[in-house]
Amino acid sequence: MKHLTLLLLLIVLGAINAKATDLEENTINLKGNSNTRFGNYEIKELPPVSVNGELMRTFELTYEKAQKTVLINLDERANCRDYIVRSKNLEVRYVCKKTSFGAQLLTGRNMKYDPTLNALFLAQDEFEKQKSISEGGLPIAEALGLIASYYPNLLKRPELLD
Repeated sequence: MKHLTLLLLLIVLGAINAKATDLEENTINLKGNSNTRFGNYEIKELPPVSVNGELMRTFELTYEKAQKTVLINLDERANCRDYIVRSKNLEVRYVCKKTSFGAQLLTGRNMKYDPTLNALFLAQDEFEKQKSISEGGLPIAEALGLIASYYPNLLKRPELLD
């Protein structure tokens, strides 16, 4: 009986260790040029957070020439991934559809900002351009890179990230 208990304990510890290793190996850290006035960006994966009772992968986006950070929550659906992108002044969702990937206004239970206030900081003309910026079904790293390059242009005044 002691051997069986010891064997089960080793199996459980092995499974826990394997899960921890998988998480570390799947952690995303990206760097690139945003092609915006903010220069290079870096995206680091943070520990998952609970959003409305749902555990979501979370990423922190920083720019070399901006003081404020941008948080990105990954909302994974069965056939696509959506990204809730939020800075101090503006929140949007980059949505994956069958044929496109692009910006939408955030609605529903994931909203934190009053829509009227959010609209004050949104560059409406740029928002219209970003409704479709790529084909759908992007890998996570590619989608995050697009967000890092496009999101700053959604701000009506770029200094909102300074």
